[in-house]
Amino acid sequence: MREACAIRTVVFVHEQGVPPEEEIDEHDRTDPEAVHVVARDAAGRAVGAGRYYVTEPFTIQIGRMAVLAPERGSGIGAALLDALVSEARKRGFVKAHLHAQTHATEFYRKAGFYDDGAEMWDAGIRHRPMSRKLA
Repeated sequence: MREACAIRTVVFVHEQGVPPEEEIDEHDRTDPEAVHVVARDAAGRAVGAGRYYVTEPFTIQIGRMAVLAPERGSGIGAALLDALVSEARKRGFVKAHLHAQTHATEFYRKAGFYDDGAEMWDAGIRHRPMSRKLA
């Protein structure tokens, strides 16, 4: 958790201006069912993070996907997303939702997500609700 939160703080708080009190939430602090992943580079340094939590039976919400700037474009984000989807499938979940920052919607579309609602603001950043079946 310490490594994941450190990466997210760099990306969301320092780079994107998300207030720190909005970045770390109950799914980080007290949600025992939340699943967190961390990606490491060849030297073992944590360079990316993501998570999901349960929103309703058999459905998850993916979020807090973050990759440090020097590593972006290297496939780490896709690997994080694949790991989250794979783990959710293993645990019997059949649908995933997420709120993609609008600049990242193509990334998620390539991973099988489809637009699932109108654009919205979250933490001062435009997002698009997206979903995909996992089964």
